[in-house]
Amino acid sequence: LTPADSERFLQFFTVPYLRIPLILDFFANGDPGRLVALKTKSLQLIVDAALFEPGMWKPSDFFEQVAEIPVVDEDKLQHLLSTPLGTLFNEIAKSPDVLVNCIVK
Repeated sequence: LTPADSERFLQFFTVPYLRIPLILDFFANGDPGRLVALKTKSLQLIVDAALFEPGMWKPSDFFEQVAEIPVVDEDKLQHLLSTPLGTLFNEIAKSPDVLVNCIVK
């Protein structure tokens, strides 16, 4: 990866709820050299960890709506962003279009 691509890739890890679509889009819609970079075992491990990180857990019957934006309480924000089956499954269930488009490309 170029230094600019590396910096951009690392920035994706600062936005937990958007991490998965950003990473997939980064490799699917960018420079073909990015896919070549995935031959590197260390980069494969990083992408694997980012995609399959379970994240915060909450029961499947939990339901709470966001009442204020921005959510200033960090604990409440983490609780609202938690999922019952992990972040990748949540992306598949809630917004599959981005994932499917990236995988098809």
